Amino acid sequence: MELNSSSANRSQQGVGTIKMTIEGTSAGFAERLRAIVKRRIEERSGARLLDRGQEGELTIACSIQTGVGSEGFRIDGGPGNEIRIIGNDIRGLLYGAGKFLHSSLYTQDGLVPSTWRGSSQPRGSVRGMYLASHFFNWYQVAPEAEIREYLEDLALWGVNTIALVFPIVNLYGWEDAETDNVFVQLHKAYRTAKELGLDIGLTVAPNQDFKLPRAAFAALPNPDPLGRRGNHGNNICPSIPGAQEYILENMREAFHRLKEVELDYLCVWPYDEGGCACQACSPWGANGYVRISRAVIETAGSVFPKLKVILSTWMFDTPYEGEWEGLAEVLREQNGWADYILADAHEDFPAYPLEQEVPGGLPLLNFPEISMWGLFPWGGYGATPLPKRFEALWNQVKHKVTGGIPYSEGIYEDINKVVISMFYWDADYTAEEILEQYIAYEFSHEVVSDVMKLIRFIENNQVTVAYGGWAAVEDAEEAYRLANRVDALLPQRAKSSWRWRILYIRALLDKIRYAAVPEGKWPWPQQQNWGPLLKGNLQAEEAMKELIQIYHCMIEDDGTYVQHSWVRPPV
Repeated sequence: MELNSSSANRSQQGVGTIKMTIEGTSAGFAERLRAIVKRRIEERSGARLLDRGQEGELTIACSIQTGVGSEGFRIDGGPGNEIRIIGNDIRGLLYGAGKFLHSSLYTQDGLVPSTWRGSSQPRGSVRGMYLASHFFNWYQVAPEAEIREYLEDLALWGVNTIALVFPIVNLYGWEDAETDNVFVQLHKAYRTAKELGLDIGLTVAPNQDFKLPRAAFAALPNPDPLGRRGNHGNNICPSIPGAQEYILENMREAFHRLKEVELDYLCVWPYDEGGCACQACSPWGANGYVRISRAVIETAGSVFPKLKVILSTWMFDTPYEGEWEGLAEVLREQNGWADYILADAHEDFPAYPLEQEVPGGLPLLNFPEISMWGLFPWGGYGATPLPKRFEALWNQVKHKVTGGIPYSEGIYEDINKVVISMFYWDADYTAEEILEQYIAYEFSHEVVSDVMKLIRFIENNQVTVAYGGWAAVEDAEEAYRLANRVDALLPQRAKSSWRWRILYIRALLDKIRYAAVPEGKWPWPQQQNWGPLLKGNLQAEEAMKELIQIYHCMIEDDGTYVQHSWVRPPV
């Protein structure tokens, strides 16, 4: 499949009225798909999707027909002014509708329908998104209607799996009132994903405890001389008598609270939230982690018989302890309890699974860290687009992985999500091709060039500063000038959309914060909060308050939940 340029549509005549038919699906899914397409067309253009039985200037005829390939679709022309979207299954139909929407043009007069024709099937089998629903971030606190719309948007870009987390790190125990709220929110997101025909997963650090931990079960902190593994949360040593039973009691309770949503995946996690360095558990990734993970997996399997298991190797051998080799040996001796190996790192992809056989010969997934890299607080200054960075990282692994599950802490890295999701669909896409379509769809086809430049300026400065360099203040100023020029050209819908506002605010705050670094204070430490530099700047503070509203952050940060400050603008 090729990502056609928006310019290919410009010679076509726009249409004002559209008829949509859907065949071969359940009535419920047909109604959902119709509502998804209607909302996005009518929000972006002067066109209307007509009531059933009415004829329009354009007919979009959707149907299910096998033969395109699992999750694939075909878009053809039909008789008269008709476009046919044919899905191999309901996911394929949804993705075909997404392709049509993303490659059409939108004007005040109407819809200029996509000229793209052909068939497409995803290469990556797992095209996931890990929405880390903790720290009282957007995923944990946003209204259900916003979460529903956002999951629809992700699905239209080809995502087929939504993974969430049971945020035990936030909670004081099963009696904590917030624990019930967490499961209510998990159910809402999972229900939406299932209605869209997507798979759902849960990520757990199998040896983590609540905020009021059992001190008698405390783990020995992870060795972390490189500052990469972390010792976040309250970890339990599963080798202490009684500790494994306590862990499984908590896991069993969590799984039963999610029983009705029928999880498709369980992802077990080794480090930062997780890990123990005691003699009985070391090396963790090939010893204690394997033992407690298998026990947790068995417990989950008794609740979810069709569950697939993703075994994460995040931060294995950082520093080297023989974890990769040890895991490979474990899986040579006894396999069948894990279905995928997930690997990645803060920077370059780990060498072992690229240079050696993946342990157990299992399919390999990646885990792009799209949220936290190079800026703190994460998302605290608006959008964090890093398309060049993730394209370079993707090129390291695209020949070896069968998809992945990017790590997301909020909606501020929406651009990164779309770029990586489309890499999973077709490994040979370029970030620039994907961005052109994203910008034309979400903002306007008239501003593609300027927004591309704007993103480039933002990314170049973030990467430079993250690696200890000096920000180019003049580039930040030019980015802000571009943002204002684009803002003046955008239709009202795009101008007021959260996607544009977080990008515009990022350009504004970059201009202010880079210029505010005192002489002689460069390089500014990567993980140092920029908030003190912005304090007292009314324009910056108003911009950050707008971000707080968009993210649904706590209005007052009294320090009760320390992790919330990691995802909240520093005002």
